[in-house]
Amino acid sequence: MPFMLNANNGASDCSINGIHANVLNVTWGPDPVGPVGVTMYFNVSQGLSQASTTFTKLVVSFNDPSGVISSSKQLEIVPSINSVDNSYPVIIPENIPAPLYTVSVMITEVGIGDVLYCVLYSRNSRSG
Repeated sequence: MPFMLNANNGASDCSINGIHANVLNVTWGPDPVGPVGVTMYFNVSQGLSQASTTFTKLVVSFNDPSGVISSSKQLEIVPSINSVDNSYPVIIPENIPAPLYTVSVMITEVGIGDVLYCVLYSRNSRSG
């Protein structure tokens, strides 16, 4: 597994979901995920191996333990940058699996299908 620098416990690479990408440096909260409708923040600090494009997106998904996506949010990344250092708000959706779920966060080239960076967090509870 590549070197990981993540403040949230339970971080792993995304290979269990068949995604072989560098580990994304991200922290988020509330952790565990809070009640439906609350805004959580994903704080990304990641150098990019190539400049971002109009297709480069941050994707946050909430998944069942087998990796099936229950809900996801695609967020814009500014084109032509070599490093992402930003906080991205996501409103907690209704259909997160219970009691076990995973949160995956990735930088991907949407339309092309390339996942550049990814990290996965396994959780067994919700806050609030």
